[in-house]
Amino acid sequence: TLPYRCDTLAVAVPAGHPLALRDSCSFSETLDCEHVGLPASTAVYTMLARAAAIIGRPLNYRAVVSSFDATIRCVRAGLGVAIMPREILGMAGSGQGGQGVQGVNMVPLTDAWARRQFAICFRDGSRLSPAARTLVDYLAGCALAG
Repeated sequence: TLPYRCDTLAVAVPAGHPLALRDSCSFSETLDCEHVGLPASTAVYTMLARAAAIIGRPLNYRAVVSSFDATIRCVRAGLGVAIMPREILGMAGSGQGGQGVQGVNMVPLTDAWARRQFAICFRDGSRLSPAARTLVDYLAGCALAG
């Protein structure tokens, strides 16, 4: 394996939401809210379901959508809050501070599991095809540059 990158999960909330002005919050503090989420087949869904089960509280989904873009639109419309990588909002908008898309704030989660580390995994570097080797080298270079 080679290190790739890290990200931090945050709660996306509509402007004016009680959590919108917070510097950070725990996942358990979001469980009183209705959530907008991704399908059950996604890693984020599985991670959140596990975290809610450990806390012993249900995760109430108001809507399940197919992409982070749709999730952001639902949050902006006030349909609920969403747990997603903090960096997603910065990619979707101009991103200054906690606000990258007008009307949506990202509040970082304080839970240890919300800081995720990704790795590039492969069986044997000497057996990679030239295209796969190029991809691994590129991704590993991005990790070093970031």
